[in-house]
Amino acid sequence: MRWWIRAGVILSALMIGFYKMPVIKVGSGDKVSSSVRYVALGDSIAHGYGLPDPDTDSYVGQVGRFLEENYDYVFMANLGTNGLRSEQLLDILTNPDNEMYRKYHATLQYADIVTLSIGSNDLLHLVSLDRNLREYIEKGDQMFREACSQFAVNFPKIVQAIHSISPEAEIYANNIYNPCGDISGFANLHHLTERYVGLLNETFGNSGEYTTVDIKEEFDSAEESLLNMTISGRDIDPHPNKKGHERIGRKVIKAIRNGGRGQK
Repeated sequence: MRWWIRAGVILSALMIGFYKMPVIKVGSGDKVSSSVRYVALGDSIAHGYGLPDPDTDSYVGQVGRFLEENYDYVFMANLGTNGLRSEQLLDILTNPDNEMYRKYHATLQYADIVTLSIGSNDLLHLVSLDRNLREYIEKGDQMFREACSQFAVNFPKIVQAIHSISPEAEIYANNIYNPCGDISGFANLHHLTERYVGLLNETFGNSGEYTTVDIKEEFDSAEESLLNMTISGRDIDPHPNKKGHERIGRKVIKAIRNGGRGQK
């Protein structure tokens, strides 16, 4: 089965003047106003794929509203891109010849908060009905393990690249949920995907460089369906539904609160 909907064009919301406005840090004393710059990076989960109103219903939109309740001015940009893989994001951030390099650098330059959703497509792009079944039987395990190993190389470089552009940014990185968790009757498939999702998630940790938001635990413990899991032709849509984004949003907001942001 081909899990991934074809990678689309970049649809992002870059506010006019986002990177030109002066920063007013949150503090005490005579400060009468405060501002925060929030940038969302990542794949179609960050973009809000499959939601009726991504700007409102996505976890990125929820984080934005939370910040608006706690800051006088919020400058927000969602650079979530359908189908984005870790090596592609790394290239955007580090390769001056990439056509998106300047835009990302200009947007991230003065970011205070960065949320990151990346890694799922490193595996999902390998799964396709167009592949020969024998290839999966003979090479599938090797392909998926190599993808997990490469993600372990790419991810810390992405974090380093973000900090090189915006040294003061607080980074909140979502780990990877199992997209087969909602497929009842396919326990073997869930067990198989759990193996590789687990390998991906070994890359995430909590260091001084970023904070991991444990999305997988949130999805594993849910008693309600948090995924679209719609089937259309040769594609299956494993994206979070509105309830799934609500769960992600709450976890990210909690992490931001614990990180010291979000309070006037």
